[in-house]
Amino acid sequence: MKEIKLGQYIRGTSLIHKLDPRAKIIYCLFIVCSTIINSDWLIILVNICTLILAIILSKINIFKFFFRMKSLLLIFMFTLFFQAILTQGEQLFHIWKLSFTKEGIYQGILTIFRLIAIYLCSTILTMTTSPMNLIFGLEVLFSPLKKLNIPINQLAMIISIALRFMPTIIEEVDNIKCAQKSRGAQFESGNLLVRLQSVLAVLIPILANSLQRANDLAVAMESRCYDCKSSSKVSYNVPYKRMDIIVIGGVIINLVVCFII
Repeated sequence: MKEIKLGQYIRGTSLIHKLDPRAKIIYCLFIVCSTIINSDWLIILVNICTLILAIILSKINIFKFFFRMKSLLLIFMFTLFFQAILTQGEQLFHIWKLSFTKEGIYQGILTIFRLIAIYLCSTILTMTTSPMNLIFGLEVLFSPLKKLNIPINQLAMIISIALRFMPTIIEEVDNIKCAQKSRGAQFESGNLLVRLQSVLAVLIPILANSLQRANDLAVAMESRCYDCKSSSKVSYNVPYKRMDIIVIGGVIINLVVCFII
């Protein structure tokens, strides 16, 4: 495997690949909930460690996996910066008119680890679950909402399409960033205003390409007579396996511990 595109499904026969998609979706939802509702470092680090273990069990090259996360460094830097200047507390130092607080830096680092946990969780789900299995799993889990006249199949389709195009957008960000660097854009050097202008030179083409891709996808679906009002019947009645139950039980215990601590 020479190149890893984060979020793109990779065929495999590992333990994580064989898990029921419903179990993996429940696992991701509970990990995200436990990461958001609890600010305890121990819970967040345990979640990240279990996700790293899942990467290893899925037989995905963990070094290439984390190397591809370099595209998120800009988001992490902005998160730390705004948390440091907007959070009230003990001032550590100031630059120009901006004051950086001890509590802000602490909250910024904590937020970064939360984002890492959430990103790892969603990426592992999409890389080890085929799009069709992901749609079926979402439809089964959302099936109780049919009583509220919510179009479950369309909702599952929207979520699966959004997850499907995440790796494509990330790859486009890297390509456009390299193209802008060749034109003299400064992302790592220069003052703050210059860096913001360089970021805008990436965000605007990404937004335009995303809108164009959404329009092309809508035309393609219409040409294939896709009817958003049609209701698909879910025939995914495979029972949970022992390992699926163990995974669900583990994340439930994790969530209960988060409320107790």
